[in-house]
Amino acid sequence: MWSSSSVDHALSIHGRFISSNEEFHLFNVYVSCNGNERQVLWDSLSSRLQALRGKKVCVCGDFNAVRCMEERRSVSASGGVLDFEPFNQFIVENALIDLPLCGRNFTWFKGDGKSMSRIDRFLLSED
Repeated sequence: MWSSSSVDHALSIHGRFISSNEEFHLFNVYVSCNGNERQVLWDSLSSRLQALRGKKVCVCGDFNAVRCMEERRSVSASGGVLDFEPFNQFIVENALIDLPLCGRNFTWFKGDGKSMSRIDRFLLSED
């Protein structure tokens, strides 16, 4: 690890893999449940990711957002289609690859066993 910083609900790490000597950038995020705060983080991260185009980047953590209706089950009717658009736009605009889950459909479960979502993920640059 060469450097690290914590800004806007994201821990940023810059370093290199010892075995391959390849440089990488890692962003571990915790995204707010508040839609306005979430958008501020998407915008902030997008600025940083645009500057790293062509580099090895991983953005991982708790995004508190889903990409489609199938990634959320809930007893409440909240969380309409409009929730998906900003997150999907963030992923597409930054050319990130959303790694698929293996074995489970959800990463978060409420204690009642009726509410569950896929809010934790690893997003990688093509490099």
